[in-house]
Amino acid sequence: MTKTQQIALTLNIVIFLMAVAGCVLCFGEIYVVQTKILEHGIKFIKFFTVQSNILGGLTALLYIIFSLRENKTKKAIPAWVFVLRYIAIIDLTITFLVVALLLAMLCDEGYLSMYVNANFFFHFAIPVLCVISFVFFEKAPKLKFKYTFLGLIHLVLYAIFYLTIVLTHFNYQTGKVDLLYDWYGFAQAGLLVAFAFAVGLLGIGYLIAFVLYKIKNKQNKLEENKKDIKN
Repeated sequence: MTKTQQIALTLNIVIFLMAVAGCVLCFGEIYVVQTKILEHGIKFIKFFTVQSNILGGLTALLYIIFSLRENKTKKAIPAWVFVLRYIAIIDLTITFLVVALLLAMLCDEGYLSMYVNANFFFHFAIPVLCVISFVFFEKAPKLKFKYTFLGLIHLVLYAIFYLTIVLTHFNYQTGKVDLLYDWYGFAQAGLLVAFAFAVGLLGIGYLIAFVLYKIKNKQNKLEENKKDIKN
């Protein structure tokens, strides 16, 4: 196992452990610092952040398993593992950006309150470490262009789910929807704003997917050129 592979393996072990710790704190409602509780127990699963970090943790576990297998049997890590990693990292990058640039600024309890308890792992540590590991240390096979669209599958499904909940609970007389059903508050200014947010996030998601696609394939090309020079 090369030094780069060792770093990638270590980072993914840390990511997986953080995901487990975050889920224990979140679903078990164990708080190091008391903050406003938006939901209770398993109901936290409705948040895109939680879903994305669970996916990030699971794909990190897959990477660990197949990385250890590769070291033992020399069988390469399957391409589908990296595709799932790719999808998870797109989600986690969106989570990181939305929290840092929007939700934390709007939080009544203050900007840093979005980075305590499980949210330290979910909003910051796991997204950052996943991007670092994937971009700099994981030797993924060449990504196909169609994966830039496949990478949005979770985001698209979540947008449909969220907007369906908002639409089915929207009060057309008052033009409002209870925050219980609009947990991100995107529809508080109206349905058009909610749909605009959804379209905007899909656009940002595709931009992230395309940039990651370009970066990984450029790295692959550089690696191939190095091998050609050695040969």
